[in-house]
Amino acid sequence: MKRKLAKLSRVEREKVELEYHRMQPEEFDELMTGAKPHSPDVIRLPKRLVETLKNVAKTEGEPEYKAMVRRWVEERLRQETKLATKSSKRTYSRKAALRRQIVK
Repeated sequence: MKRKLAKLSRVEREKVELEYHRMQPEEFDELMTGAKPHSPDVIRLPKRLVETLKNVAKTEGEPEYKAMVRRWVEERLRQETKLATKSSKRTYSRKAALRRQIVK
C-alpha cells in the first residue's frame, strides 16, 4: 500500500488517508486481513553502509532506502534462483546421460 500511496499526489493521498480514518473498525479489520504478511527480520548494517545506501536511494529518487534494498535483494534472489534452476537441470541431464551409458 505504501508504494501505491507514494505514487499519488498529495491531494489524492489525503483523500485515501481520510477514507481510512472514516472506516469502521470492522471494515478496517477486514481490509487488513487481506494485507500481505511481512516477517520482522532485521539485518543490522554498519552506520557508514546505511549512510551510503541512503545517498544512493536519494540519487535514484527512492523515497526510502529500505525499499531500494528490498528491491535489490528480490532482484538478486530471482537471478540466483534462475541460475540454480539451470544448474540443477544441467546436473540432472548429465546424470541421466551417465545412467543411459551404464544401462547400454
